Amino acid sequence: MTKLTFDISMSLDGFVAGPNQTLDQPLGEGGDHLHNWLLPLATLQARAAAGDKDVGVAGGASVTQQYLAAGLLDEFQIHVAPVLLGGGVRLFDGPRQGQIELECIRVIESPAVTHLKYRVVK
Repeated sequence: MTKLTFDISMSLDGFVAGPNQTLDQPLGEGGDHLHNWLLPLATLQARAAAGDKDVGVAGGASVTQQYLAAGLLDEFQIHVAPVLLGGGVRLFDGPRQGQIELECIRVIESPAVTHLKYRVVK
């Protein structure tokens, strides 16, 4: 029989998000601290399990920003669609600790999308 499971991070005082949640800060003020343990642990476990194979990171802008800031990403791809949304969540907004240098290693163009692949220069 299959199981339905639930996992969540919580502070010692029982909170799963900080105060003043917004679209820009879905975990509220300070809520990102609930997940500080996850990024290094998940990366180590994934790399150990993968052996010589590549490891993919899934998630949205926040996950991408955290991995870039931690210096854990080696390469990434962006698929640019020819549309102007006019608002929403930007991929590279958010706090950064200085400039991150990228090397473009592939571009594939089509009328529907442009695929950009970058290597993070370390």
